[in-house]
Amino acid sequence: MPRIKDESGQLTLAGAPARSRLVVVRLRTPADLARRLGALGVRPGVQVEVLHNASGGGRVIGVAGARLALDRRVLGDIEVRDVVGEESAATPDEVTR
Repeated sequence: MPRIKDESGQLTLAGAPARSRLVVVRLRTPADLARRLGALGVRPGVQVEVLHNASGGGRVIGVAGARLALDRRVLGDIEVRDVVGEESAATPDEVTR
């Protein structure tokens, strides 16, 4: 399933399909919600996984061993990037072979 970027061209959790593994880049939420998300483990630099879609456009995400249900509005305010490149990065030994 394709990843859908928002109107500014950024990938957000709202546009990420189920079973996507991503890294949080930025929270565009109000400060109080950003603090709450941070307390739950959702903050820049943290890897998250979209576990499955929920009703009304929400998603259940996995972060730091926990599962969180987030609504579509909050998902659209969490910018993310793909982690595939990080996981498949070659070690220096592999590059010289």
